[in-house]
Amino acid sequence: MTLTLEERKKRLFGNHALTVTPFKECGELDEESTRKLIDYIIEQGVHGILTLGSSGEVFALTVDERKKYVEIAVDQAKGRVPVGVGVNHSSSDEAVLLAKHAASVGADYIFTCPPYYHPHREEGVYRHVKHIADAVKDLPLMVYDGGAGIEISLPLLKRMADTIPNLTCAKLFLPYPQKIALYNGATEGKVQAWAGHDQMNFQMLLYGAQGMTTIASCVLPKEQSDMFNLIQNGQLDEARDIYYKKVCPLSSIAFCNVLQYIQCYKYALRKMDIIASDKCKVVMEPLDNCRKAEMDAVLKFIGVI
Repeated sequence: MTLTLEERKKRLFGNHALTVTPFKECGELDEESTRKLIDYIIEQGVHGILTLGSSGEVFALTVDERKKYVEIAVDQAKGRVPVGVGVNHSSSDEAVLLAKHAASVGADYIFTCPPYYHPHREEGVYRHVKHIADAVKDLPLMVYDGGAGIEISLPLLKRMADTIPNLTCAKLFLPYPQKIALYNGATEGKVQAWAGHDQMNFQMLLYGAQGMTTIASCVLPKEQSDMFNLIQNGQLDEARDIYYKKVCPLSSIAFCNVLQYIQCYKYALRKMDIIASDKCKVVMEPLDNCRKAEMDAVLKFIGVI
């Protein structure tokens, strides 16, 4: 059954796991590990999946790899939870082609950051986002505030909300979580505020975020969903307990060197026997023995190995 745009919008809430992209040791996309990871996080209670963000090494994937991963993810999810697809690209036209492909294979929403590499004024950012949104009018669009180092001002977000009907969510990746509280007023409730900073998601949820995306939910899917649900129910002490005992220790170690957080989470998933290899793209420096020991310690501390 084909859902309307409004029906799709209503499905977007809660804890959406930012998936890693598993590879075999030879460097090829690992379909078996990808399917196993998706089953694991869905069965553990995530509310959705967001593929091909920075956590998925999208910056280093070929177009064919991006398309193949989306096809696998959508097929394996089987409608159990919404699947979002990142179409981040410096070329608006390439982003549109990726968005159209995602829509054609059954993706539930599209995620994009402002165009990067070449500097743009707000008009250029607006035109990029609208170009993508117009190409997939039946799918909700999530825009990245702070992605690629580009902040979306509140006036620009309002303009987008007023003129792009399928703009549904704005995901915040900036070191001031209080901006979450300003989204609703700026857009007159047209755009949901989403948390998108692993080390600040808890605080952003307290400021009123209606959802969050996080790579930590690949390792702690149940705990992250429980934390979200508890906050929504006003059970802040219980939610804080999960954050301090599980989420915070993991993200603090994984992100202590932000250049290696993807490697850290892949290492964790391999240790948990969810993916077969922690292989990353060639630009990603492997973890040394010291970082592996730190990860081993925190994984034992939070009880996943």
